Parts: sequence; C-alpha cells; structure tokens
Amino acid sequence: MNASVKSAKDGEQVASRALCGLASRRMRWGLTWRGRFLAALVVVAALVATLRFVHPFLAVTDRVPADVLIVEGWAPPSTMKDAADEFLSGGYKRLILMRPILADPDKYASGRYNGDYVMNLLLQDGVPKDKAVSLFPIVANKDRTFHSALDAKRWLAEQGMVVKSIDVATVGPHARRSRLMYQKAFGDDVKIGIISMPDRAYDPAHWWRSSEGVRDVLGEIIAYCYARFLFSASNENA
Repeated sequence: MNASVKSAKDGEQVASRALCGLASRRMRWGLTWRGRFLAALVVVAALVATLRFVHPFLAVTDRVPADVLIVEGWAPPSTMKDAADEFLSGGYKRLILMRPILADPDKYASGRYNGDYVMNLLLQDGVPKDKAVSLFPIVANKDRTFHSALDAKRWLAEQGMVVKSIDVATVGPHARRSRLMYQKAFGDDVKIGIISMPDRAYDPAHWWRSSEGVRDVLGEIIAYCYARFLFSASNENA
C-alpha cells in the first residue's frame, strides 16, 4: 500500500492519502482543555440566563390607558381577586370575562358553570354588576386565544363601542402570547396592554423547581415561538 504525505505551511491542514487516493486522513483543529472549559462556561451562563430571565420575559405586565379590561376566564379562581383589583384601580368602564367553552348543552360539561363561578367571584370582590359581562365563545380547534379575541372584538362592535386601546389580564407566562394574539385579532388601530396576574401554583422566581412551573414555562416558550413565527391571522380568517 502506497501512501503520500502532503505538507503545507504552518497552520494549514495536512492530509495523508492511501489506497490510490480513495481514502484520506486529515488533521483538523480541536478544542484544548481551556477551550472546552470556556465553552462549558458559555453553556452554563446561557442556561442560568434562561432560567432567570425567561419567566419575566413571558410574564410581562404593560398596562395602557383603556376603558375596557378583558379577563381571560380560564384563569384559576385564585386570580380573580387580582383581576377585580385591577378593574377597580384602573378606572375601567367595562370588564369582559372571556371563558371559552365546549359545544355541550350541559353547563357543567361545557365549562359554562366555571365561567359563571369566576364571574361571581369578580362581583364579590367589588366589580359592579352593570359593568361586567361574560362571553362564552365555543372552543376552537386551535389558537383559542386568537379566536376568543375575535369574539371580544365582535361583541364590542355589536355594542357600538369604538375602542382605541384595551387591557388584557391573564395568568403568568401566558401574558406575552396573549398580548400578541389580541394584537393580531384587533389590528394595529387598537393598542393592547397586558397584565400578568401571579400563578400561585409555583414560585415564578424558581419555576424550574416544580413540575407545574416547568410545564407552564416550557409550554409557553414553544407556544409563543409558534405564535410569533408560524401563526398567520390571514389563514385563520380565511
């Protein structure tokens, strides 16, 4: 077996050939232990940054001056006190509770009973009855937040209410995606504010320490990326 060695200047790749040029062996650059140590530090730093900052990024609160507060009614009953406090302190004229339900005549099986229950909690916590309304859109096969926002938009139009801005109250890391989907539904003429109410099922500062937090945050990362980069409002309206 004949072999030839091709040498080059310092720093260039050196190749060895055999089997009449059918096989070759090439020298290549690789990380030293210092390089591997630095790469590991970068990975660890990125992981720590993700754990520390991803929840605040998703659970954003950014209120805007508005007359209408929309509350996502699938939120846990424990958050309704927070929603009522937001309404009472925010100077809103109307509260809309959005509670998607199944197309089932039974109020318990459909989820309508739960919607009535959380509305009663809002009223008990001080929201005036004449300023609150519950909407029960039928659950869509996908993109439920977007379709709920469309139902809210239609209801406001039916009431003759012209709005230039609204606030949406939701739970924890769902907030950034809710604002994005409501903005897509209402269009650029309406400014969307968002309020992230705390989810008491886990500690948001250490969400990775509980299964609830891991499921919630990782699920919202995936869902937000879908909503930001793959979702198309024009396809939904087609």
